[in-house]
Amino acid sequence: MQVASRMEAITPFYVMELLRRAKQLEAQGRNIVHMEIGEPDFATPQPIIDAGVAYIKSEHVKYTPAAGLPELRQKISDYYRQCYQLSVPIERLFITPGASGAFLLALGASLNPGDEVLLSDPCYPCNQNFIRLYDAKVKFVPVYADTAYQLSADLLRQHWQANTRATLIASPSNPTGTIIQATELKKCIDFVNEQQGLFFSDEIYHGLVYEQGVASALEFSDQVFVINSFSKYFGMTGWRVGWLIVPEEYIQAIEKLAQNIFISTPSHSQYAALAAETLQELEKRRQEFALKRDFFVCTFIALRV
Repeated sequence: MQVASRMEAITPFYVMELLRRAKQLEAQGRNIVHMEIGEPDFATPQPIIDAGVAYIKSEHVKYTPAAGLPELRQKISDYYRQCYQLSVPIERLFITPGASGAFLLALGASLNPGDEVLLSDPCYPCNQNFIRLYDAKVKFVPVYADTAYQLSADLLRQHWQANTRATLIASPSNPTGTIIQATELKKCIDFVNEQQGLFFSDEIYHGLVYEQGVASALEFSDQVFVINSFSKYFGMTGWRVGWLIVPEEYIQAIEKLAQNIFISTPSHSQYAALAAETLQELEKRRQEFALKRDFFVCTFIALRV
């Protein structure tokens, strides 16, 4: 028996190794403060839990369409109209098993072996492995404070080569938390479109923004892939529900791939997510995160002094 050679390029997600060890210590009675994984320390809001439990009790937990529940897709479309003043046809919107599922669909339907994708360094560590899984290549571009630890149009221009096919920008960023300015995001998208390339926008931390607003890539082009999730702002990490918005010409390919890889996102999680759109509690939690952040920053500064 031999492991596939592509696995040599796949690195472990060390955060999960830390989480496993922390859970072991908890099982031994240790009191652990979890800061190893991007997960809200609040429980899932009760209305979401109630909706999921009610669906399970209905005894009709079945497959949904591969693209997701039509009513949940419509809810998300309405969310974009309300929050971004954007019209997103539900045909371009797919429900996925978390944001990771969205990445697998988007990259699988668009990248060919040998295609190069530009990533910021630092970035979310799993991104490189999603890309390498499809035998595409990763090129890391170091980013610094002068660009808020984000890629810029100038950096893309400097590093774009003949085999470069795409770039991925996360705003707010993981792990730095920084936001790319709307004007710069537009410049990046315009440049990639000029190269007839692919632009992937990781927007899973939208909603958890404070000092300034954050733009969606969809505000500047329909020729982008947008990845988002119910995990962070909506507090549904373990439910594994994300979504993907794709350019129109990729609709058929994405649905075909979803049918084969996932069949569908867990139905009880999708019905639970239907209760997540208009909860006032989510805004209260966002403010609580701000208080915790400010306390952490002030404590850090005090310790340094």
